[in-house]
Amino acid sequence: MKSQYYIDETKSLLVLKRVGPISVDDDIALHKVILADPKFRKGMNSLIDMTDATYDWGLQEMDQFRTYINAVAKQIGARKWALVSNGGVTQANAKLFTVLHDLQPHGLAIKLFSNKFEAIKWLGSEE
Repeated sequence: MKSQYYIDETKSLLVLKRVGPISVDDDIALHKVILADPKFRKGMNSLIDMTDATYDWGLQEMDQFRTYINAVAKQIGARKWALVSNGGVTQANAKLFTVLHDLQPHGLAIKLFSNKFEAIKWLGSEE
């Protein structure tokens, strides 16, 4: 299984666990499933655990994903994504994606973390 997710409605939090190689099509498909989930609410923050995943994307794949996120921005609302990675190509690509994303503000704040505790703390902050 490449992905698992659950929605904590009381905390208005989406938690994703990614495993193995993840293509841009995999990521978009998962986000479509999540958006269709009746528990999903506009403005939910997300904790995205990529510590066991490999995102070996080039600029074209990153742009494809950014285009998708921009297309659904109004549906998902203003929110935070805390990305958790423990190094390697996934972390390098997550850093690049974050920089590229910040060039187009649309209500989504993305920050990269090396541990879940700091990520959860940030998600609960007003920052």
